Parts: sequence; structure tokens; C-alpha cells
Amino acid sequence: MKTINKNTVLGVIKLFRIIPVLTYSGSLMFISIAFAQKYREILWHHLLPLVAGGFLINGFLTHSLNDINDWESGTDQVSKGILSGGSKVLKQGLLHKVALNRIAYLSLLLIFMISLYLYMFRGILVLAAVAVGVFAAWAYSCPPFRLAYKPIIGELIGIWAPGVVLSTASYFVLTGKFHPVPFFAAIIQTTLILGWIMLHHIPDIPADLSAKPCKLTTPALCFQLWGPKGSVLPSIFYSGIAAILSFLGFLYINQVFAWMVIPCFIVIWAGVTANVIDIRDVTKRQLVCIAAIVANSIVFALLV
Repeated sequence: MKTINKNTVLGVIKLFRIIPVLTYSGSLMFISIAFAQKYREILWHHLLPLVAGGFLINGFLTHSLNDINDWESGTDQVSKGILSGGSKVLKQGLLHKVALNRIAYLSLLLIFMISLYLYMFRGILVLAAVAVGVFAAWAYSCPPFRLAYKPIIGELIGIWAPGVVLSTASYFVLTGKFHPVPFFAAIIQTTLILGWIMLHHIPDIPADLSAKPCKLTTPALCFQLWGPKGSVLPSIFYSGIAAILSFLGFLYINQVFAWMVIPCFIVIWAGVTANVIDIRDVTKRQLVCIAAIVANSIVFALLV
């Protein structure tokens, strides 16, 4: 029994996947939290439920559903990715599908309770933002949508849109207002995150293409069209878009966006120099991207 309990605890920790969660949800919420605290006092009874809700959606609801569906399609069973290929709790026998389903339902219940609590302070827009996040968590991996299995539109609807909503809603929960600076920063940050995630998918391409149904991510599609070197093009593209947006933000919105160009160039460099046939090299490039993305949010917080 003690072994089972240890495995369960370890499985829950691995399922959360702290590095991706902090990179995605953590950095996006941090941008809005940092901007909000410079212009008004942040109330802890707003901040803590906000952070808990964001982490629950990303860390437990999304990951439990993703692990179940990617295991059943076969991609996680044969993936050789180090940072990718799911949390690996099913492959390592730490959790089973029944446990993952229970975690998903419990997460959904807690998210619902948090959303009702914040609704009392901020109204219907909170429920709308939570609905976007929950829909994206479900539709990203689960049928009939399986957004993760569709190129371009999958990441835009399943990752980019909810990321912008999460960051924008975070500022609204804390202040009750909308502001163009954190909103535009969220657009840049989420686009840069897509640049990293496109690199994140590369080690899984052989497994994704063998899945049933086929998991045709955008890097996998580019791999089919232009070979191994083509698989890095989506990462370079999204990182380049983030750099352009940062420069435009500097020209027309706030000088802080000039500094956000630098992390964008770092992610572009990671994509350009990645050896796509070497999983360890791609993993190292992913870690560089993660550091750049986190740094991007910190730079914004310090200089805005």
C-alpha cells in the first residue's frame, strides 16, 4: 500500500509538469499580475484563486485529458521525446486511466467552484474566460475536435487563443479593468510560446505520424512537405511574428516592448540551429526557449 501511495503522489507531481505549466500559464499570468500591482493594490483573495484556477486548467485538466487520448491514439506509447510525449505517468505505471479521469473530474469541479467565487467579484466575463479555458483543455485532445491533431488551426484555437484570454482575464480579475499594455504583451508572449511548442513537437513527429488517428501537428505537416529541416519552420515563423509584434508594440504602445524583441530572437536562434534528428539537441534548444520565455515575462515586469 505504501508503494502505491508513493507512486500516486509521484504520478500526480509528474502529471502537473511544472516546467511547461510555469512557462505557459505561469508566465502569462505573471505578466498581468506584475502590471496590475504597479498601478493598484492586489487583493490576495483575488490573486490566489486566479493562480489556482489557471494552474488547475493547464496542469491537471489539460494534461490528464491529453495523457489519456494521446495514449489511446498510440503516440505517447512510442514517443522518444524527453520533455514531450506527455507526462509519461501511464508509460511508467504511476497512474492509470481511471485515476486520470478522476483527476480531470476533480479538477473540473474545483475550477467550477473557483469560477463561481470570482464571479461574485467580477461578473459574467470571468465565467466566459473560464469557459474558453475549459473548452480548450477538452477540445485540444478529446474527440470530436482533437485540436492537437490538426495543423495550424489546432494550436491557434487550442493554445494561442486561450493563452491570450488567460492573461487578459488575469488582469481583469485583479483590477476589474482592461488595459492595452498587458493585453498586447499577452499576445506577444503567447505567440512566442507557440514558437517553443512547435520545437517541442519535433521529437514526437515519428510517433505522431504513426498514431491512430494521425496526430498531424504543424511541425509534422512541414516534415511531410519539406523533410526534417522543414519541421523547424513553424517555430521560426511564430517566433518571428512575436519579434515583429514586439517591435510594433515599441513603436505604438510602450517602450518596454523593445526589450521583448531579444527573447524572440533567442527562440528564433534555437529553431534555426536545432539539429532536428538529435532528440537531445532539440531538448537543449527547448530549455533555451523556456528560459527566454520566462525571461520575457520578467523583463516586462521589471521595465514596464
